[in-house]
Amino acid sequence: MSAQAKSTALSADLNNFIYGVSRRNFQNAPDLTKIGISLLKNFPAARDAVLEYFAMVFHDAVNVSINQADYEPDSTNNGSLDSVSMIGPELSSLGEFWAPFIAPWCINLIMDIATEKANLPNTTLQSTEAVRVLLDITTQNLTLLNAEERAKCIDMMLGCRACSWAVGWVGRAEPALVAPRALTLNADAARAVLAHLANHPPALVHVRAALVDLFQEAIREDSKAESKRDVIPYLLTLASKSDIVLKALTQDIEKTLTDEVMDRLYVVCNTHRHSGAWESVGPASLVALLLRSDVHCFLLLLKQAQKNLFCRQLLEYLLQKLEYESLFPDSNLPLVMSAAEEISIVREKLLMGNQLEQYSIARILIIVSYNLPSEFVSTISYLLQYSRNDTTLALLVRIISGTITLHTPADCPDVNMDTERYQGFIKTGVEYALRDAMISDTQVNKCFVQGACKDFKTNLYYYCANIVKLLRWENSSRVSHLRTRPIGRAVEANLYRIGGALQDYASILRVRNSCTLASLDEMPTCHALAEVLDRADMSGTKSPPPSVEVILKVVQATVKYFFRCLHEEDIMTKLRGVQTASRLLRKLCLHSKLARAVALRDLLETAMFREDKIFGSRTVVANTVATPQRWSHDELLIHMNQKHGPITQLTQSHTSVFHAGIIGKGVRRQGSQDETDAPPILTTNNELLMGALMSCMDGNSGVVEGATSVSLLLVELVSPDVMYNGLPWPDEDFTKQVSIERELYMRCAVERCGVSRAALRRIARARPALCLASALLRAAAASLLHRLRAHLDRHKQSAEMTCEMLALTELLSVMTLGQLLPHPLSHILELAPELTASEVVQVLRDCIWNYTRDHVPSPALFSCDSTGLHWRDPSTCKPPATYTDTLRIIIQKRISKLGHMYPIMFLNLEKYNI
Repeated sequence: MSAQAKSTALSADLNNFIYGVSRRNFQNAPDLTKIGISLLKNFPAARDAVLEYFAMVFHDAVNVSINQADYEPDSTNNGSLDSVSMIGPELSSLGEFWAPFIAPWCINLIMDIATEKANLPNTTLQSTEAVRVLLDITTQNLTLLNAEERAKCIDMMLGCRACSWAVGWVGRAEPALVAPRALTLNADAARAVLAHLANHPPALVHVRAALVDLFQEAIREDSKAESKRDVIPYLLTLASKSDIVLKALTQDIEKTLTDEVMDRLYVVCNTHRHSGAWESVGPASLVALLLRSDVHCFLLLLKQAQKNLFCRQLLEYLLQKLEYESLFPDSNLPLVMSAAEEISIVREKLLMGNQLEQYSIARILIIVSYNLPSEFVSTISYLLQYSRNDTTLALLVRIISGTITLHTPADCPDVNMDTERYQGFIKTGVEYALRDAMISDTQVNKCFVQGACKDFKTNLYYYCANIVKLLRWENSSRVSHLRTRPIGRAVEANLYRIGGALQDYASILRVRNSCTLASLDEMPTCHALAEVLDRADMSGTKSPPPSVEVILKVVQATVKYFFRCLHEEDIMTKLRGVQTASRLLRKLCLHSKLARAVALRDLLETAMFREDKIFGSRTVVANTVATPQRWSHDELLIHMNQKHGPITQLTQSHTSVFHAGIIGKGVRRQGSQDETDAPPILTTNNELLMGALMSCMDGNSGVVEGATSVSLLLVELVSPDVMYNGLPWPDEDFTKQVSIERELYMRCAVERCGVSRAALRRIARARPALCLASALLRAAAASLLHRLRAHLDRHKQSAEMTCEMLALTELLSVMTLGQLLPHPLSHILELAPELTASEVVQVLRDCIWNYTRDHVPSPALFSCDSTGLHWRDPSTCKPPATYTDTLRIIIQKRISKLGHMYPIMFLNLEKYNI
């Protein structure tokens, strides 16, 4: 197009624009806007006129947007809105040359609109499309200006109080420029600007930087006195009015307010605190700020309270204010919420802080626990695990009692309900602490892995130590806050879990992960767990009795702990552990027959079969045989039995028994002395086991009932089947032809187990109970009778004969102790060492076997006196002469050696028979 044509077109556009504007009709605004944009690009001299028209369009668009409800939906008055949508992109893309003109024009237009619409809410004005377009144009053009021009534009906006929201919006592009300039305004104006600027999260960094710079400038030694006097009150006033300022000031406050900075701040405050600007800064305003701050400010105040009296007074004022504010049910204090969010830091400070810090933090935790029950539970769990001294445990008691009684009058009708509700929280805290301690023991611990602590204990050990100390305080009745037994009741509610923990840690076969606390010595933890159970009340006097499930769990755990203690090398530690286990068994069995039955069975079964080695028992009969190559053909078992004739073909013949062995390898060879001798029963472990068994029995009735259970258990555990376990003694020929192999097995099982022999002696003291073990006594007597007779058939004396005599002595001592042999049969024990094998056979058959066959050992034979003691009256149980004549004849034949026994055994008897 030629220059003349361009000039003609430009002239026509200018005339049309002037004519259209003069009509002041915004229905053709889109067409005029297009012409104006063309003129702005092609005819710069018309800039002011075009921009003035655009300003009119924006004013009209704002009015239309605000009063949209006054127009009809199909109205054509939206031309200005269409024009605004065209103006925005064009003015934003004009480039750097136009930016110095467009940016001030936009700012002035925003200021005019904000001033004109000052009665409208900022959100309403910002929601209009025209204002949003203006803000976008301003932001785009500000980025094209140099630093000086941008600063002038920002200062223009800051000078208009009505458009603080626009400063915050536009300042997103230059927050580092807006924030420091906003702080030069008064507190209200600065608050408005910073509040809008804070809607852009990246701007927070610049806001904080500006605040810190202003603060650092104020406390600098070479700064002006006026700035020192006014800046600190200004910042505090601004923080009281603006959450964003308070958040920016308190962010990383430990790094900002170092000890050096605090020293300079003290100097500034002491110098200027009496000036007028400081009148609004007092303890009340500071406490109000601290209530809205985070917990790091509180911790910093705690630190400074150690060396500054004003900070100490402010701390007390703050704590009292917190307690008062928490009275209101709808209180939502930021400081309390921040303490809950940073609860781990607060608790750690509680453990490691000084006295002032600990007691102040405890008051904070009481308020947190009162408002947030979940934190109350976690605080109890944390302190039970990590407390290492009495001070922190006392703080735990203070937190528990303070949380329960906070704002709860003693005469309140709901006080009992609240107490029970909090008791449930305490129970949960004790449970969580136990669970977390066990879990943490299986996790890698850096201190333990590096071997820094030789005496390092498991977390569960420290947990139990804390529980024991708290229970001790409860039982002392000196701690008023523990009179309701909150810890004891919580422990009793968790007996099942504590018993399970003891059962797990006392197990020798439990998994012990390397490089964890689980690989430490578990016995200190076991002792601690047992002490917790020992101090818990299981009688049901102070609290409801434990359930059957809990009793069984604790009984099984205690039995396992008892046997674990028997493996202890240190004798004193061993005895203390066994005593604790015995006390536990006594408490459990005192009110529960089920507990007694389970405890007795577990004790006997474990001692006889699973832990038999620590009692010296040999449950498997040793069989010492030579290698098969050394055996000749004549020594084979089948050939040796064939030498005895066809009687060996009879089932259960005594010859087949006495020539028993291993098929293919021959008869059993004579073992070593250690293998043939019965294990001793007077050992420390046996005595401790018997003491544990007696702990399960209380009182004479309990002893008889418990001994009866032990007697029946022995028969059940030793007998290979249920046949012939009754009280009657059959004919001697019956055992020889039918049950001799069974009798030999039972006798061998008893002799090889020191526990069973010791238990027989113990139940013999509870005399009716021994009758129920008649099958064991009958087996010993039958095997003795036939084995002694076999030795007589061979016409030889051997080491086996000595063993048989020892077995006879033990049988007689048990039967005599249990009063199964009346006078004078009870004196056979004294005669036995002097009798020959044939005489022993006669006495066993004619006196003992025949008497017990005709006089069945029965509990009915024993009477109970007024003291609860069971015994047989000698005057009513005199044996007939049939059962004593053999003894009389043997003594008469050997009167020179056995004559001293005759008057003891028979003279009184003859006097009664006259």
